[in-house]
Amino acid sequence: MIQRRWVSKRYDIDLEKIAKRYQISEILAEILVKRGLFDWEAMDRYLFPEMDKMYDSYQMKDMERGMLLLKEALAQKKKIKVIGDYDVDGVMASYILYQGICMLGGSAGYRIPHRIHDGYGMRTYMVQEAFEEGYEVIITCDNGISASDAVRRAKELGMTVIVTDHHDVPKEGEKELLPPADAVIDPKQQECSYPFKQLCGAGIAYKMVAGLLEQAGISGYEEELLPFAAIATVCDVVPLLGENRIFVKNGLRLIKQCPNQGLKKLIEVLQFTREIESGDVGFRIGPCINAAGRLADASLGMELFLEQNGEAAAKKARKLADLNEERKDYTAKATQDAILQIEGEGFLDRGEKVFVVYLEDCHESVAGIVAGRIREKYYRPVLIVTKGEHCLKGSARSIPGYHMQAALNEAKELLLEYGGHALAAGFSLKEENLPVLREYLNRHCTLTEQQLIETVYFDKEIPLANMTEPLVRQMEQMKPYGQANERALFARRGVEIVSFRLCGRENQIGQMELKDGMRIYHAVAFQCEKQVGGAIASRYGEAFWNEMKAGKPQHCVLDFLYQPNINEKYGGVDFIIVDSR
Repeated sequence: MIQRRWVSKRYDIDLEKIAKRYQISEILAEILVKRGLFDWEAMDRYLFPEMDKMYDSYQMKDMERGMLLLKEALAQKKKIKVIGDYDVDGVMASYILYQGICMLGGSAGYRIPHRIHDGYGMRTYMVQEAFEEGYEVIITCDNGISASDAVRRAKELGMTVIVTDHHDVPKEGEKELLPPADAVIDPKQQECSYPFKQLCGAGIAYKMVAGLLEQAGISGYEEELLPFAAIATVCDVVPLLGENRIFVKNGLRLIKQCPNQGLKKLIEVLQFTREIESGDVGFRIGPCINAAGRLADASLGMELFLEQNGEAAAKKARKLADLNEERKDYTAKATQDAILQIEGEGFLDRGEKVFVVYLEDCHESVAGIVAGRIREKYYRPVLIVTKGEHCLKGSARSIPGYHMQAALNEAKELLLEYGGHALAAGFSLKEENLPVLREYLNRHCTLTEQQLIETVYFDKEIPLANMTEPLVRQMEQMKPYGQANERALFARRGVEIVSFRLCGRENQIGQMELKDGMRIYHAVAFQCEKQVGGAIASRYGEAFWNEMKAGKPQHCVLDFLYQPNINEKYGGVDFIIVDSR
């Protein structure tokens, strides 16, 4: 059983004062504080996330200059090339810039790099292509901050270059290595005083385009463009606080009103019959857009959103949905193959703290997803390595306490190429170096046994009876949920399972009745083996758990981490089980 440590933070703060100011419960007030809202301004921005609470775009370094350069290019009828990225954020940012330039009367083109053939970021040959096609201006989005060589080539060709990006700035020691562009817009620059540093690429693109459209007196752009910024913000897994929360809250409100044919048809294909929430974006809409970049060409997503014919848009939306189903199959098979290798070769038994798994037939575009799933299952740093055209390629996902990019940097003599950050990275290497890399990473890993126990933070210990429908509905003010703004999580000890059954396509869902005090409550565990099964087997034995799964009535008592949920069909509150022990 993979252990998890349950922790609840405590703050010495006047909850009654917060509750009175906003007319909310002290429970919700405490949760807001635990989301990092420590002053009235932060709480106001969180609870009332209107668009007028956005910061002035001109506070961002080079934003004013970048907008001025674009206005000059538009006035001089220059052709403008947008160069984006192959993930959801890159595609959405490209669409926002492209469509914004068109709405301003400009002539635009775009280039979405191919994940396999081009890799990440703007390359010098892309600049050369744009020049030969007659473009005089290049604007990047969701990339460019590390494309110094490509920018330098563009300047040699006499082109204007505007970089918009949100990634960390490359450094040499403490010195930032900024590309020699005419304007570099990235809030993570040291000299940028913009108050909110966590925007995604599409968020920055939106702020630039919105500013230009407002100056031009063009209205109605929010309905057209804001949903794209919201989708990108959710899918790029940036913190859903501050301006990101404003983007998503308002973008989701407008998503079904968006006039874009491609987005309309994608929503129809996915058969949404209710209000679209952030989880729908992250787990259904976003993966369809991403699937194009993983299994085909990310430009398919851009083509969908630029399609104005409804029938043609429907066909393109269906193609993306079909690609996503194909991606799911690839991912499921590769994940199972990885588990079989880890269990069959006894990675845990031989004390490996860093899992390096070689899956020769795994599609390299899903290696990162597989690495994330294996990390989640075993709570270890994971490197999934696949066979590329000329060498081995890998994607890595890590846990707190193990800086993946730094670890790869230490092993750089074994690698051909690498890059990333603390929790995720990509790399390539020669085949003969794979066993050496596995041995090196494990020999130099300094993770302690305590660091290999996952910490789960919950908000408060509360009896199930206290979760009334009015309280749960009040907590829905926290929507949209996402990174750094997860649903409230509560603990309750000594709860009895009085009935239990498995369901779902793979019997992965556990439906149960829980007794807390004198009342019975309905609960569900969507990953039952992980969320409930391990705890039952640990406390009562494997045989006991196997009998429960087989349908034999068994009574047991566990401690639970849970989330309350309104049952919209039948009314009242039921519970989602997140973990148990």
